[in-house]
Amino acid sequence: MIPVSPLKGRQVFLNADLIEAIESCPDTVLVLANGRRMVIVDSPEVVVHRIGEFRASVLAAVEANVKAAAPRLSLVDGTGE
Repeated sequence: MIPVSPLKGRQVFLNADLIEAIESCPDTVLVLANGRRMVIVDSPEVVVHRIGEFRASVLAAVEANVKAAAPRLSLVDGTGE
C-alpha cells in the first residue's frame, strides 16, 4: 500500500498492484485495474518512487523470513562424491 493525496480529499493508502498506468496531463491521474481513474496531487515521479520503496520493503521482508525459517543444509559423511 502506498500513500496518495487525491486532488479533493484526505490522503489515502492505495494498493500499488491496482495501478495500471500513471498519466500526467497536467494533473496526475492514476488509472486503476478496475477502470477507475483517480486524480491526485502527487507527481508521477513521486508515485513511482513510492511503489519502488513499497516493493523493495516487501522483498526485504520475504528475504528476512526465508533466512529465519530456512534450515541449514550440510552434506552427510559418505553420501557425497
